[in-house]
Amino acid sequence: MIKDFSTVYWGYLPMTNRPYKAHEKVNAFIGPSGHGKTTIWDGLRLMLGASNFESKRSFSFYVHKKSNWSVVRVAFYNLPVNGMRPFESIRKFKDEVTACCRIFKNEQGSWSREYYLFDGEFYDLPDIHLNYKAYSEVLYHVEEYLKVLEQCMGITKEFRNLMARSPDDIREVVNSSPHKLFQLLFDLKGTKDYKKRYDDSKQRLNEQEVAIERAEEEMEQAKARFEETKRKAQNFRLYQAKEKEVQETTIKLKKLEYFESQETLKSIETEMTGVEEQGKIESDKVNEFSVKIDEIQKEIGQSEDEYQRLYEIEEQANENINKYTTDKTRLDVELERLNEQIESLKLIEPQNLEDLNELKNILTEDLEKKRLDYLQAKEVVDQLKQKLTDLEQNVLPYKEEAKRFRTKLEENKIPYIMLADAISVKPEMRQWQKSIEAYIGNNRYRIIVEQDKYLPVKRMQQEARYGARVSLPKKEKAFRSRTDIPYPSIRDAITVNCSEKVEGYLEGLNHIYLVETVDEGHALQQRGIDSITLEGLLQDGDGAIHLKYHSLCCGKLALDEEKKEAQELLPKKESAVEELLKRVNELQDELGEVAKSIENQQLIMKLPEMEDKHKMLLGEVENFTSLIVELMKKKDSTKKEKETVRQKEIKAREEKVKFSEKMNQAIQRAADLSKKYTELRNKLSSLTFSAERAYEEVKGLGLSEDDIAFISYDIQGSAFIDAQGSLYTSKEISNILNSLRLEKERLYNPSVNEETIRLVEAQEGQIGLLVQNLHTLKKDREDLERTCNDLLLQFRGHIKEIMKDYITEFESFADLLKASAKGKLVEVTPEPETWEIHLFIGYDGKEPVAVDGPHLSSGQKASTSLMILLAALSDNKNGKITPIMFLDEPKARVDDERGNEIGQLLQVTDIQYFITHQQGESLKSIDWIDHAFTCSACEPGKEFANQLILKKRANRPLYAKE
Repeated sequence: MIKDFSTVYWGYLPMTNRPYKAHEKVNAFIGPSGHGKTTIWDGLRLMLGASNFESKRSFSFYVHKKSNWSVVRVAFYNLPVNGMRPFESIRKFKDEVTACCRIFKNEQGSWSREYYLFDGEFYDLPDIHLNYKAYSEVLYHVEEYLKVLEQCMGITKEFRNLMARSPDDIREVVNSSPHKLFQLLFDLKGTKDYKKRYDDSKQRLNEQEVAIERAEEEMEQAKARFEETKRKAQNFRLYQAKEKEVQETTIKLKKLEYFESQETLKSIETEMTGVEEQGKIESDKVNEFSVKIDEIQKEIGQSEDEYQRLYEIEEQANENINKYTTDKTRLDVELERLNEQIESLKLIEPQNLEDLNELKNILTEDLEKKRLDYLQAKEVVDQLKQKLTDLEQNVLPYKEEAKRFRTKLEENKIPYIMLADAISVKPEMRQWQKSIEAYIGNNRYRIIVEQDKYLPVKRMQQEARYGARVSLPKKEKAFRSRTDIPYPSIRDAITVNCSEKVEGYLEGLNHIYLVETVDEGHALQQRGIDSITLEGLLQDGDGAIHLKYHSLCCGKLALDEEKKEAQELLPKKESAVEELLKRVNELQDELGEVAKSIENQQLIMKLPEMEDKHKMLLGEVENFTSLIVELMKKKDSTKKEKETVRQKEIKAREEKVKFSEKMNQAIQRAADLSKKYTELRNKLSSLTFSAERAYEEVKGLGLSEDDIAFISYDIQGSAFIDAQGSLYTSKEISNILNSLRLEKERLYNPSVNEETIRLVEAQEGQIGLLVQNLHTLKKDREDLERTCNDLLLQFRGHIKEIMKDYITEFESFADLLKASAKGKLVEVTPEPETWEIHLFIGYDGKEPVAVDGPHLSSGQKASTSLMILLAALSDNKNGKITPIMFLDEPKARVDDERGNEIGQLLQVTDIQYFITHQQGESLKSIDWIDHAFTCSACEPGKEFANQLILKKRANRPLYAKE
């Protein structure tokens, strides 16, 4: 625990005569950002071995600008704890131990640090730098000092990592996974000796496993060598046996080849005799079949001639039948039509033909008139539909010549303004749209262009015969509106764009006033003032005239009004078109009926003539029927006779095919036999040579003439008979011989001899020694496994004990915040490296939930994170020395109520805290900060800031009496 602290040239904090006293509980450095809170806070962390600072600041940031060195000093309490002073192990026996850190630039120009430890008080900080060699006896290099802190105060590397955590990192502790949280808590709370002894034992066991693996590998290699040598020796014996078997099989093969050659010669000579006799037989068959085929071919020719004659008779009959049938069918159709016409005419009442013709002329005239009316009305509807389509697409309803002229100007890329584009009626004057447009009239289509385009546009106007005006821009003249007229002018009712160019053409609109009734306009006319009514009646000094607007084209209101009128008018026009079309169709039907009546009356006059023609046609049809019947009978008899001839011809052709096939087969067999005889003769010549060679080969084996003569008897012996009792062929014996030779070649090894067989016995003895060594190593491994399992059991027990204590601490901390908490240790596998710790907490009377879940607020997460860490650092049960804790703004980002809860946690632990705190509230309302040191910024023009001011001192007693 720190008793007091002081610095020289550390930041802008001035050197003091007396050090700053630290409280045993919560010491806070207070002040806004930039006032040096973190600087002095980092200086104290430096004395606990920290090497990483806020925003990765280097020593050059902390050492005062006028100096290249600095010293930070703290005094640690060294009072006995459980009868033992903390620093007694390094022979420091006084009640306090003073530690100083000198920060300086070395000879290479980079920043370095070194520590000094004094047994008792020490205050002369500048002298450490000026005479540092005089203090070499109490000098500790960084690594040595870190070991002292761990040995005497329990400040480990893991604790320093915790000190280096930013506030954001500390607040995120709750979001750690259960496994990561377990690792963090063990690093802070666990005894490393258990883990080290277990890891060392596990490593020795692994090394023993490697030694066993190597011994097994060496033994396997020795066995492999032994097996290889043994295999070579066995192969050598097999090679010798195979060599003898090859010699015996070679003799058998030569005998068999000689025997087979002799047998083959005899067989071929016998076969040649049989082939020659069979060839003569097949030649005789060929001659016999040839005579029969000639006789059949003559019979086929006669049948073909008779068939052709009958075919021509049948075809002529078919032709005549088709001709007469066609004529009869034509007459039948004509007769039927004529009969129907005569019968229908007999039913028609006679009418005056002149009256019918007169009625036809009247209906024709009416039809033409109605058709013209329909086409004109339909054109109006089509135009109205096109207009409505254009309006739906926001295309203004300009007259056609205006549309064409605008297109021409745009194609020639001439900028222009059409007066109608610049005018729009104000929404509140909507009811006057038609009257205003009627009054402006064609002046709406005036085209205004710049001076340099004026002449080219007038030429284009002449060519296009554009009826509206083409003008230059014209400004407005000054006009004073009359206040004595209670009606708006047309100019008041419209909005004008590009007024600097078009206003001059609208001056007259200032003098025309808008009235609703004729009476109002008449009253103005009596005063010499012009007006126009809603209905478009212009009243001026010359009387009155009704103006028509034709189409609305000025502004969006005009577009809406045109669209509305078109939508209302279209159904009416379409209905009229449908009525006209209906009347046209009715007239067409009436005209058709009159035309049919005229045609019928003309046919009635020809009825006697039509009846005579009907009788004549009826006689012709009966004549054609008789001719067709006679021809059908002749055709059927000819067809039957033709079929008889065809069947006779087919039968003859089938016989010819059979005899031709037999003759061809006989020719082919004769050719095959001739070819086979030639082959046998050539083969006999070749085999004669092979037989002589086989004789020489068996003779070369040392066989006598008697032995050769008795080969045919030897072949009958068991050596030449296979397992099925059949005689081996030379090819089979040759295959066996080739296999034996391959086996012999595979077994052959020039490096193997009788010495290899003796080597087998020596290698067998070596394997016995290796087996004995491996047995010893495995026995040693069993001892190491027992030791490792015992250490693992101790390690697991240690973890369970500290985690049980931790969960108890965590639950007691939760009680202080009126929260409920619980935790459990989960042994994922037997190895503690995989274990997890699951923590649950519930605030405000709620059931506990997982700390890393989504149910906690940001303030609750901050409190819980700090609680998790402080429960790991606090160890009230065992009374161990508790380290010092540094927290950067622990209540940042939480409300004051949650901040006070965090303060309560700081007060209940046996830990000395150094924190930073933004001064945003009265210190009187914070009862959990014991010492509040107020920091000051260095004022412009000064070298140092003000000294730390202790604004709050707790009533609770300090660690030691002063």
